[in-house]
Amino acid sequence: MAWRWSNVPIPETYVAALVGAAVMHVVMPVRLPLPAGAARLVGATSMAAGIGLAAWAVSSAGDADVESDSELVTSGAYAHSRNPMYVGWSAAVVGTAVARRDAWLLGGWLIAARVLHGEILGEEARLATRFGSAYAAYRRRVPRYLTVRRQG
Repeated sequence: MAWRWSNVPIPETYVAALVGAAVMHVVMPVRLPLPAGAARLVGATSMAAGIGLAAWAVSSAGDADVESDSELVTSGAYAHSRNPMYVGWSAAVVGTAVARRDAWLLGGWLIAARVLHGEILGEEARLATRFGSAYAAYRRRVPRYLTVRRQG
């Protein structure tokens, strides 16, 4: 599949959370009460998984322009989440917060995730209008974020 650089997600809300947390950390550092070694391991794993998921989502979108809704992408990462790029970014930011044991970044992530949820609801309404019954069927089949399905 093709890689379309314009599909690489840079959610401004997460950038704002990172910048805001960095400023607050300089002013008044607040550490999460986690063992440093375990925090680095868990955080690095979450960061890697998030970056991997976001990259898979960009690859899955192929030549489709996700910003202009040129087509409904339902395969690859999009077969498991309707918003795999956002889920990937979220996992990466949470992983960074945990690895650094940074309470400000975790708080910033919570605010950013709430704001993004509202944006996602707007995107869903736009996609429902654009793709009609095809999007409705996709919505019934694939979770908004990510769920783990049990076998059997």
